[in-house]
Amino acid sequence: MNRAQMLARAGNILEEHNASLPNYEVRFNKKVRGGTAGANIQMAPGKTVYGVLYKVEESALRSLDRYEGVPEHYRRIEVQVTPDGGQPVPAQIYIASKVEKELRPSAPYLQAMLDGAGEHNLPASYIGEIKSAAGAA
Repeated sequence: MNRAQMLARAGNILEEHNASLPNYEVRFNKKVRGGTAGANIQMAPGKTVYGVLYKVEESALRSLDRYEGVPEHYRRIEVQVTPDGGQPVPAQIYIASKVEKELRPSAPYLQAMLDGAGEHNLPASYIGEIKSAAGAA
């Protein structure tokens, strides 16, 4: 969600919109270096994930795939997300290829997520869900 991170990874952002993905929830069940957690989303009926829909060039997807470690660490799939005030549109998301029990993210990792959520004025209730999932609530 963090714009500065996305610019560093994708090189250029063509458009950005807040969006929601129904029937998914945020989890910290992807083990990363040092044994801490990376964010993941997984299906959860009745829940909603909020985030930012970035439109990037096709070449940026290859760069993002490399950064996310596709296919070993994450896989990219297409889902329907709903931009604020709009109709559902297709979007690419990353889902962890292998999950573990709930883990805790590092403080800087969690702060980058929270900064991105705040930067885009995501719902306060959802920011609370991120903190809760991270064990920081």
